[in-house]
Amino acid sequence: MRRLLLASLLTLCAAALAGELTTAEVAKIQTEQAAAAAAIDEKYQGKTSAADLKAMTREKAAAERAVLDSHGVSPGAFIKASTQLSRDERAELEAEKKALQARQEAAQKDKNGKADSKVVVEKGAGAAQDKNEAAEMDRQMGLGAGKK
Repeated sequence: MRRLLLASLLTLCAAALAGELTTAEVAKIQTEQAAAAAAIDEKYQGKTSAADLKAMTREKAAAERAVLDSHGVSPGAFIKASTQLSRDERAELEAEKKALQARQEAAQKDKNGKADSKVVVEKGAGAAQDKNEAAEMDRQMGLGAGKK
């Protein structure tokens, strides 16, 4: 009897621990769902008929379910995990979402080639101006020809 009770208790504890989502997982799911919804919004942009709006709503719901299925999470578990976060966990979730977004933007820049950085080449007035500029900086720092 004790073994049965202990075995059932361990099974319940393991199931409870396995079902909990971390804030990183929630952030990743929310980010993927937002990306899928944005793609669908872009597809239906400018279409305002009732049939189009109904189709858009259905596609968004299907995309959200597909993201949850790809992570192996039930909709109920995801809602429970995302709504029962403490203030600290919500802050951690937002930070994780920003980090994911930054990683995605960096990956997109790498994918498109080099980043949109501009190389600025400045042409100075010559070596004489550079020398005078360096001497002026030395004087400001208390260094220079005046101290020997």
